[in-house]
Amino acid sequence: MTMRTATRPLAGLLTGILLALAGCTANATAPSDDPAVIPSGPRCIEPAPAASGPTGSTAPAPAASAPADKSRPALPAMALQCFNGGRWTSLSDLVGTPTIINLWASYCEPCRTELPAIQRVATAGAGKIRVVGIVTKDRTEAARSVIDAKDLTFPMLEDKGQQFAIAASPLVDKALVSLPATLFVTADGRIVYAYQGPALDESKLRDLTGQYLGVTVPA
Repeated sequence: MTMRTATRPLAGLLTGILLALAGCTANATAPSDDPAVIPSGPRCIEPAPAASGPTGSTAPAPAASAPADKSRPALPAMALQCFNGGRWTSLSDLVGTPTIINLWASYCEPCRTELPAIQRVATAGAGKIRVVGIVTKDRTEAARSVIDAKDLTFPMLEDKGQQFAIAASPLVDKALVSLPATLFVTADGRIVYAYQGPALDESKLRDLTGQYLGVTVPA
């Protein structure tokens, strides 16, 4: 009788601890069902600095882009996971800077062909434009091998379920699940052009950036 009585509080205590641990794990790893809600944690893409920053700030002001066209579709309201881990970022963080979004995957040969040109434009246009890659429906290890082999340093998001491609396709009247696809997004977060075609070279990408974003990328 004494042993049975003593084990009941211990069993209850262990059950409580296990439930508490399970609750912490679920809250830490499970994203919200609402794609516009960002789970807690640092983002891999920081919002653009405000145009009128504090005195003495060294952060560059966002480059002026083509005039806003309210008839153009806005980026879908959603968050995507950073490629390098469990952090998340909202696409609304892209607002404030003209942005090139490249959807790619390791199994896509034209994607691998054009990535070095995209990297060169990202480097040359730093401070004027932002370049973001979205690894789409790919294995993390395979995509990482491409990133390492081609020395890609621009920010990468991961979209294993093609959520972004599916949400943005009707906005631009193109099937963005067909890779590669490159979007040109104004500083106010509107998609002005979606390119799908032969692999981009540096010259073509610079021309499109000037034509649709009003930004000249230095050679």
